[in-house]
Amino acid sequence: MAEQDFEFGDNAGQEDPMAAVMNQDFNLEDDYKLAPLIPQGNYQGNVTNVSVDAKAHAILWHVTLDGNGGYQSDGETPIDGQVTFFRNWLPKDGDNVEMIKSGGMTKRQWKINALADFSKDMGINMTTPKVIMESIENSDWIGIRVSIAVTFDEYQGVVRNQVNKMKKVG
Repeated sequence: MAEQDFEFGDNAGQEDPMAAVMNQDFNLEDDYKLAPLIPQGNYQGNVTNVSVDAKAHAILWHVTLDGNGGYQSDGETPIDGQVTFFRNWLPKDGDNVEMIKSGGMTKRQWKINALADFSKDMGINMTTPKVIMESIENSDWIGIRVSIAVTFDEYQGVVRNQVNKMKKVG
């Protein structure tokens, strides 16, 4: 294949895809900077989206921080307006026989207990998968004011924020 015949994914059909790359001005050594982090602590925000992550067997809550003030670790990026994520883990096949690390209960029982505690803290109904799906589809939980506990986590050598706890405010 000749160089001029090479096509870059969605750029297929453009006259000169190499020009799109070569016309950019950046230097990784000069321009790279770490993503700022929200300092560890408790923050308030609003639920702005709830979805199901089928691959991870989880409910994914998007919380947009609001009313906190302050800046992230770079000293420039405001904390308010940042979107954080909280996950509820859902039972999956095999969880009824696999034990949690302590050996005290099955993963299925732990996940059900965690969902029950979370729904109580949030003041919402999550009694069955059907109720959960209807609530997500109807956007019933959008707009709930919440308090979250933000910590740090390391994944593949990169430090990032993690939300460990979430509960309804008021």
